[in-house]
Amino acid sequence: MNDDIRFLLNLQMVADEMKGHFPQMEWYPGTGEAILEGVCFFQKGKAIRPYCAYIARGESLEGEALPKEACSLILTGNFPKAWANGSNNIICLPENEDLMGLMNFCQEIFRFHFSWADRLKNIMIQDGSVEELCRESNSYFGNPLFVHDSRLNVIACPIWREGMIDWEKDENTGLLLMPLEVLNELKTDREYLDTLTKTGADIFSEELRGHRDLYVNIWDSYGGYEGRLVICEIDSVLKQGQFVSAEYLAELIRLTLAKRGRMENTYKRALDVMLVGMLQGKEFSDSEISSRIVQCGWKKTDSFVCARLDVEEQEGNPGSSAVSLCNYVESCVAGSKAVSMDHRVCIIIDLNMNDHYTSDLAGILRDGLYKAGVSNRFHDLKELCSHYRQASTALKYCRKKNDMRWSYTFGEIVMDYIRDLCCSEFRPEELCSYELTKLKEYDAANGTELYQTLVTYILNERNTVATSAALYVGRSTLFYRLRKIKEITGLDAGHMAGPVQNLYLRLSVFLTEGSQNSQKKGEKS
Repeated sequence: MNDDIRFLLNLQMVADEMKGHFPQMEWYPGTGEAILEGVCFFQKGKAIRPYCAYIARGESLEGEALPKEACSLILTGNFPKAWANGSNNIICLPENEDLMGLMNFCQEIFRFHFSWADRLKNIMIQDGSVEELCRESNSYFGNPLFVHDSRLNVIACPIWREGMIDWEKDENTGLLLMPLEVLNELKTDREYLDTLTKTGADIFSEELRGHRDLYVNIWDSYGGYEGRLVICEIDSVLKQGQFVSAEYLAELIRLTLAKRGRMENTYKRALDVMLVGMLQGKEFSDSEISSRIVQCGWKKTDSFVCARLDVEEQEGNPGSSAVSLCNYVESCVAGSKAVSMDHRVCIIIDLNMNDHYTSDLAGILRDGLYKAGVSNRFHDLKELCSHYRQASTALKYCRKKNDMRWSYTFGEIVMDYIRDLCCSEFRPEELCSYELTKLKEYDAANGTELYQTLVTYILNERNTVATSAALYVGRSTLFYRLRKIKEITGLDAGHMAGPVQNLYLRLSVFLTEGSQNSQKKGEKS
């Protein structure tokens, strides 16, 4: 073990243990730095060292110079108040307390803590797991504890108590996952979001879970959020001195995770990096793609769809909601892989493994109140970037429609996209067929319905029977109107049969009618 992570105590830890045995104890907190190696008796005229707790009669400090560095004292009776200067840590007990009895009691306290640390060191030396570290620490803290990673997967939870989070088990991976309803609570809770940037041990209040938690965030050597150690205040009251122990345990957990460096995590990180790169337009070779997606059971030429949804971005939130949602999606949607970029979540689904993904995805969208866009089907992962753009466009129109649907595919909104693209430089009436515009003007001046007749005729592929039925008019009336349309515009069935002319007329109808429908929806809203 490295000396940099030696386990040392502060006097707060001693005071925590003394409170139950010495009701008249007075506590004067100071700097609280964890540097104590042991306990000894004070001797007048001898230098006071900061890394030892000194037992003495309070009166013996009379005439002694205050040390330059903060010290830790366990005193009986009155003592010079100048020593309680806010830097020194002082426990004061009644004058009649036996000093030798205090020495034995304090040595037991140090032995209790150092014995725990030694057991953890042995686990580390034997390349033990995070689960073993946590199991050894349950009785030490007197409360259940667990560790989760940045995606809120449970890494270790040796003991579960009523009142703790009721984890959901992924049948495919065996991982314990955070339930979606809890994720939704956390992503909107201001206190939780503030905790995601904290270093060192701290307390999470009981408002959300019904009990307090002592937590320590785990950061990698590059400052990346790796997860959290959580000690739940369920079996006993949390103690202030346990902050030091929790930070020590969290550091050992960090070292264990870094030391183990599990191969699947290495591959998983490489896959995530590649997929994010592909979404950003970077190119990868066929061999790179094939070697990294094999862990998903995919082949590069399988059929895929890509979906995008966004997690609301919160100030102070380093993306934990997004990465947690990624993991939840992967556990619920077979054949899927989800990656996050800021608050955006991209879900790639292998249709060869899951052809009923829509129902799986719908449950997640409904429960999380998300909107999503889904791409067209594609058959080469090298096309991921363009299909992610399709999904992003579909999501944009899903929000724009603001209806009861949770998602739209690109195929369902592509004509809306084309219309908006066409109308980005020209107004719809400037793009549409002159003949249609002329009929509209004629109808307005003469109270006729020639424009609607022609539109219906075009949309029914020039089928006179279907057009008559749609307009609720007889065939003779329809033929009269068609002759009148030819007289005014020059259009007849022969002109409209040409592929280009027919497409232009149909597109003109779509542009003008679609624009009018959009305006009506805007007026209603």
